[in-house]
Amino acid sequence: MRQNYRLFGAWRLLAALLVMAYHFAHHAPDPGPVTTWFEHMLPLLDMFFIMSGFLIFQHYGDMKNTGSNYVRFLIKRLARLYPLHFATLSVFVLFAIAVHAGLLSSASADTRYNLMALPSNLLLLQAWGVNSELTFNYASWSVSGEWFAYLLFPIVLFAFSLRRLMGLALLLVLIVAILEFSDRGATDPYEFWFNTKLWAAYRIAADFVFGALLCAVAARLATPRYCQLFAWAVLGAVFCTMFAGANIYLILALFGVAITLAALADKTDAESTAWLDPLAPVTAVSFGVYMWHPVIELFAYSLFWNRIVAVDDPVLFWLFMPFPALATIVTAVYSARYFERPAGKWMEAALTKAVSERFLDRKTA
Repeated sequence: MRQNYRLFGAWRLLAALLVMAYHFAHHAPDPGPVTTWFEHMLPLLDMFFIMSGFLIFQHYGDMKNTGSNYVRFLIKRLARLYPLHFATLSVFVLFAIAVHAGLLSSASADTRYNLMALPSNLLLLQAWGVNSELTFNYASWSVSGEWFAYLLFPIVLFAFSLRRLMGLALLLVLIVAILEFSDRGATDPYEFWFNTKLWAAYRIAADFVFGALLCAVAARLATPRYCQLFAWAVLGAVFCTMFAGANIYLILALFGVAITLAALADKTDAESTAWLDPLAPVTAVSFGVYMWHPVIELFAYSLFWNRIVAVDDPVLFWLFMPFPALATIVTAVYSARYFERPAGKWMEAALTKAVSERFLDRKTA
């Protein structure tokens, strides 16, 4: 039975809601001050991927590092990610086709809706540095980066088998050193590795290894008293450092402490976090909220608010915002239940069968 990390779910939902509000706020009258305030919290995106590394290592860290296990691992992870990615991408592709056919107008026809970028999106390469713009569902850079981290998982297992904690720590240092070298001399904020989206796969690789390291560390720690309280307190300290403009390494280090404490609280005293159970249907789809919100934004803001309502009343704007937010959450819940899970099971079965038949044919030959 898999460990239920309730605090992880709650924190990921909080991050997803804040990111959604940040993107929705871009459509507000005079959005500058509001979006600048939200941008202090952009390192919350790294929390997603650190937790992902933690959970993947928790579930697969004991996996034997063999080719067949690696293929099965990739199939399971692709089946988990790709249906959601494909569904949200499809909406934007249909919109792009309408734009290029002259049925709709958009100033982003040659950038965000550039159909030449479709192959990289379909192949999950869009965050590997192959595009000069975020295209279609801009949030899908995260899926591309997550997939890159999965592809590197055998290296994580090898590092851990070689030197245990030290192996993971050395791998993390190596990745960060490469990232620091690659953006030496950068001046634009989004050229730095910890902000980039266009080549975020490599940033996510660092977060992912950091999460795996935290998982290995947490397995060796005793749980302090009032662990959940300390976890929330350190998370509060993370927000303070983000708004203070602290060094990114301090912010990530505090994230590491908060995530480790949250994991220990759930592992050793599950009853202490049971108060979060009523939120479980929503916390379980936090990534869906993150991926669906650009779709809802497209209809609620780019089409309805900007083209039909077309008013610059800030009061009306902020009164309107809860409705697209609620629509995003409802869409994510129903998508997970009625589309992503059935589609993921079908995809996993189909890919497993295809791979098994190929291996069988190869043996026969």
